[in-house]
Amino acid sequence: MKKIAITILFLVPIIVQSQIPVTDVATNASVGMVNSNLFQVNLQLKAVNKKLSKLITLMEKSNNNTSKSKNILKEELEAKKNTPNYVKTSTDVLLTLELRKKILSAYHSSKNSIQQLKYLEKTERQEFYEYTAKAIKETASLFKQCDNILKTKDLMRPEERLKKINDINMKLETISNSITDYGNRLDHVNAIRKARISLIELNKQEQ
Repeated sequence: MKKIAITILFLVPIIVQSQIPVTDVATNASVGMVNSNLFQVNLQLKAVNKKLSKLITLMEKSNNNTSKSKNILKEELEAKKNTPNYVKTSTDVLLTLELRKKILSAYHSSKNSIQQLKYLEKTERQEFYEYTAKAIKETASLFKQCDNILKTKDLMRPEERLKKINDINMKLETISNSITDYGNRLDHVNAIRKARISLIELNKQEQ
């Protein structure tokens, strides 16, 4: 019995000692696995950080582009609100001024001519004066529209302003021609009546 006890006492340290390496191996294996997992996590974090860095760069670039776009849009809006100098000094605007002068000149000259025509009836003169008065009133309205187009702060591209002014010029041209044509027709009527009366008087003299 004592031998068995002594044997057990000798074996216990051996068993304990034999367990230490086993425990170290297990611990080392666990640490190795943890280190391996940490290494993988670090790799994943690096990949995530790289992607985040790219994403942030793209977002910053997008923000910069957005800011530039806003600035460009603001400049375009301001440009549409104001009439550029090249529009104000364009041939279209100069033509508007010339047509206005032309219409006023045609009005005064035709009026003076009509007053000198002796063979026109009073109603014919009156109709002419009424017609030209309306033409002058329309001319003033169109000229005011042109001025408003140049001064308005409404959103309008320069080419739109020029097109509107060109449309006004076409109307002014029509008014100018109509006044001149009206005056010429009355002058023609007066000439025919004058010739007819002269012929009648000549016939009377021959009789």
